[in-house]
Amino acid sequence: MAERPGEHGAPEVSVVIPTYNRARELDRTLRSLAHQDLPRDRYEVIVADDGSSDDTRLVVEGHAGNLRIGYVYQEDLGFRAGQARNLGAARAEGRILVFLDSGMLASRHLLSGHLAAHEGGGRAVIGYIFGYDHDPANRVSQDDLGEPPDELIDRFTLSGRHRDMREPCYRSLGDDIDRYAAPWIFYWTGNVSVGAADFHLAGGFDDDFVGWSGEDVELGRRLYEKGLKFTLARGAACVEIPHTRDLAALRPSYEKHAALLLRKHMDPVVEVSTVCWAHELHPRLAELRAASRNRIRLARLRPSGRRVDPGPATALFGADCLYAVNGGDLCVEPVPGLAQEARRNSPGIEVLPLHGFRTLLEPGTFDLCLLAPSLRAYPRWAVDLLESEAARIGRRVRWLPAAETVPSEER
Repeated sequence: MAERPGEHGAPEVSVVIPTYNRARELDRTLRSLAHQDLPRDRYEVIVADDGSSDDTRLVVEGHAGNLRIGYVYQEDLGFRAGQARNLGAARAEGRILVFLDSGMLASRHLLSGHLAAHEGGGRAVIGYIFGYDHDPANRVSQDDLGEPPDELIDRFTLSGRHRDMREPCYRSLGDDIDRYAAPWIFYWTGNVSVGAADFHLAGGFDDDFVGWSGEDVELGRRLYEKGLKFTLARGAACVEIPHTRDLAALRPSYEKHAALLLRKHMDPVVEVSTVCWAHELHPRLAELRAASRNRIRLARLRPSGRRVDPGPATALFGADCLYAVNGGDLCVEPVPGLAQEARRNSPGIEVLPLHGFRTLLEPGTFDLCLLAPSLRAYPRWAVDLLESEAARIGRRVRWLPAAETVPSEER
């Protein structure tokens, strides 16, 4: 069957392609990879089959003559793209791993573009995907696909059509995506690369992610924590073959994995990333940073009235609640200085270092949720999320006034 990687010396680049019952699209991806400007002995392709029952293996065997190609297979136990990529990465021999989805038509410069972006090392590289968009109107039509990928890319570049849905963010940052508050949010494995040593040091894709979404940005987050620089490589471009995504049907998997991402990385930035789209994250974090400076000032104003006993099973949203009430079971506070004060002044209370937009707590956990007056410094979208989450985990919700006592009326 396929030529075994390593027979003619280790390649520099290993392309890992997870696939599931997309033999036709995979064939087109492999054809595009056979026409790279990188010499063929410098790269290999590993197809990582997530349990296909179609002609995937035959397609791989059909490319043994024009690609240095390998094939790995795992049993069909549901959507396990991350595990399939890990299986392919374990087989790979290149010092650079490129993760490419089946159904991507690679520019002839895709692999050389990724390789060039890794000069100096320590990079997590994001390639460009034309036609990648949740909006069907921005996807490439089947009529366009008769042209070679490079001709399509040249035409789309000139016309400005079928841009990668991340393009507005890239442009706003002057393509320096490492300036973004959370560049890992763009690490979507349709077309990305990373040094093999960095990938394995980070632990690869997390096997806990079974189903659509999340495993790629979670890996991106760990690469970010390891200090890798995130780099956009426009020259490492491809075109996505259009296919239907039922986003409504995929929503439960997205929500499950958003919660899993936050559980693994209990951090306010990660929390915000789970309640907004990627292109909204940077401006929303900027709004919250500005509001937090106001909050620190407001939170340290002591109310003039006597402190109030909140009663049993009470969650406090905002550390300044502790200046108005005696006790509480949980304090949700994202600002590090205020969280430290809460721990120091109320050693018996659990402090959750989040904004409170998504707490991961069960519905009705608390009898009462109190919201601190300083939280009104937040923008309206944030206040709405706080009130919604407080109403979900608490049977009663009250805003504390700026001074004196807990109001008798409930929201």
